[in-house]
Amino acid sequence: MILAALAADAAPGKNFRGYKKLETRNGVEQLELRDDLGFGFIFKMPSKSQFEANLALERAIVRALNGNSNQLPFEVREEVGITKDDQGLTGALFTTISGNEPDLAKLAPGGFSKTLADALAAIHQLDPNVVRSAGLPEYSAPEVLHSKVAELDKIASTGKVPASLLNRWEQALEDVSLFRFHPTVIHGGVSKDAVLLDGQRVVGMTDFDLKVSDPAEDLAWIVGGGLASTVEDTLLHYRAARPAADENLMQRAALYSELELGSWLVYCLEQQDEALIKQAEELIEELREQQDAGTLRDLRAASFAGIAAGTALIAEITTPIQQVSSEATEVEFEVEQSITEVEFLAVDAEEESSLDEPGLATEAIEVAEESKEPNPDELF
Repeated sequence: MILAALAADAAPGKNFRGYKKLETRNGVEQLELRDDLGFGFIFKMPSKSQFEANLALERAIVRALNGNSNQLPFEVREEVGITKDDQGLTGALFTTISGNEPDLAKLAPGGFSKTLADALAAIHQLDPNVVRSAGLPEYSAPEVLHSKVAELDKIASTGKVPASLLNRWEQALEDVSLFRFHPTVIHGGVSKDAVLLDGQRVVGMTDFDLKVSDPAEDLAWIVGGGLASTVEDTLLHYRAARPAADENLMQRAALYSELELGSWLVYCLEQQDEALIKQAEELIEELREQQDAGTLRDLRAASFAGIAAGTALIAEITTPIQQVSSEATEVEFEVEQSITEVEFLAVDAEEESSLDEPGLATEAIEVAEESKEPNPDELF
């Protein structure tokens, strides 16, 4: 097998005794292997030249993480070696991490919630230069808000999401004080496929989409699918490990987890897969039922700071959510005003941080100066 031969070429001296072809992801072919000592590896090779950048990005992320692994309380993959095929395409061999896939429905407060919180807090406290020096993406608070508004527009355009949910999400996105946060280094792809457990402990993380962005993105998975007691315990341990976390972190995490269901519906419709569409619609309906029952997390900002600055804007917004698609010009005008308010609040937050919280210096980004296919594979 060609991939197996290339993997052996990437690691001279290693004897691989077994291999298994995995599903191609993002145009990159994958082969899992075990050596004669029982250790696991994964070899990756772009299927065509246009997918070389995808593997190059993954290699850059792995190098960035390995260079800071002493600051992470979990295991990350390492690059073992590289090789080229007869077309000159570069393939790479990585180590794998032993562990089990988590089932959030069965994970109670305790070891899991503490080690997950510690893992995420450690990532969020990495120096942003880890991302910048690797040439990885960086997003300010206004840019995050703008992307979420665009996401909501696409969801609303399907015509398949109840107006009550759309209105809930729109109101959250209009609350500019909710988006007063310091961007940090984030994992960017936390899911059941990216977290590995040994018993109740998080021992490894994979599938990084490393960037500087909103740390709430990494908490959306546990907030959206974990037991309520486990979510609260995770938050408690997270704040203990990262006291600088903003007070509206969990509200944004809840918002992002709900928006992800809407975006999953958008994806299913684009794929024209009737079975997946039906599943996505059922998830949306379950969410609406939770809203009717009053069991969804309150998305309002925990602090009234910044609300006065946005009062005039919010008072002017009268367009019903069901008219988002038909009155795009008006919505765009409102969005630009919202982004302006968030820029003001973000700059204000930076000033407060420099005066009152010097410990946040490595975490903050100069907001005033600088401006997904859902991931529905871990190996062993």
